[in-house]
Amino acid sequence: MESKEANIKNEYQVGKYKMLIRGNHMIEAYQLQFPLYDRFLPYFGSFFKGLIIDIGANVGDTALAIFNQNDDCFIVGAEPDSDFYEDCVANIQHNGLTHRFVGVNKFISTKKGSFIIEKDGTSSTGSINKNTSIEIEENAISFEGLLDMVPSDKLNQFDLLKVDTDGFDWDVLNSLADTKDLINRKPRFIFFEMQTFLNNDASKSFERKEMSEKYSDSLKRLQDAGFTHFSLFDNFGTFVMTTNSLDKIVTLNEYIIRSQVYNKYSTIFYFDVLAFSSSDLDFVNDKISNFYKKV
Repeated sequence: MESKEANIKNEYQVGKYKMLIRGNHMIEAYQLQFPLYDRFLPYFGSFFKGLIIDIGANVGDTALAIFNQNDDCFIVGAEPDSDFYEDCVANIQHNGLTHRFVGVNKFISTKKGSFIIEKDGTSSTGSINKNTSIEIEENAISFEGLLDMVPSDKLNQFDLLKVDTDGFDWDVLNSLADTKDLINRKPRFIFFEMQTFLNNDASKSFERKEMSEKYSDSLKRLQDAGFTHFSLFDNFGTFVMTTNSLDKIVTLNEYIIRSQVYNKYSTIFYFDVLAFSSSDLDFVNDKISNFYKKV
């Protein structure tokens, strides 16, 4: 049962927009403590005039942060949890942005069936879990199915895909890779979490090896699809490195797991990854460099 604080909504300013968040949502605390937390993606998103897809839209915080710096783009936000989705749509409506946003209350997955969100202790994030109740209808669609729900006139320029599903981004990336005619339907950039644990419990070794292998496999599929370069950020928003070596990413991820599982201490919990083609390397380097001049 949720606490009373979980249902109390507080107003949080996102630039020129206002967002209502439930009392136990952590975004305000994280951004106060870590000045770079969730700052690069909205800045990066400000340079695009086309379609941005936000999978794991939560309460609409990423969409509002991008809209705050971008007067041209169109965002499709997919959020499967009913509470988060309700808050997300309300925040978009509250700020008069419904003409630039479409919400999708579905899981995006390679799997079919009905699922639920198993939330962490703060109830502000959560991961997918198989539903055991017959009361919930099938609520998962493929990435290709999601594209079919995007207004057709917005598909001509697919600039950015953001994925944040707390441990299951690999599955969304695999669903993207399964898309028919991917070469003509893929985004220019993908920004996702490489998180190999569930519900903010990083110290447990349960399934870590299996999840790491799944991320490694999805990275290879991205590489095969033309996403040859990867910029890594720690989970607090600090840029780490840009590389075209999957082995380097795997090695760094293995270090994080050893630190969390065996040392019970970590300065980095996971990586945010920006994936792109070699032709955009100069563009990305320029935007990362200029980002630090602005903060």
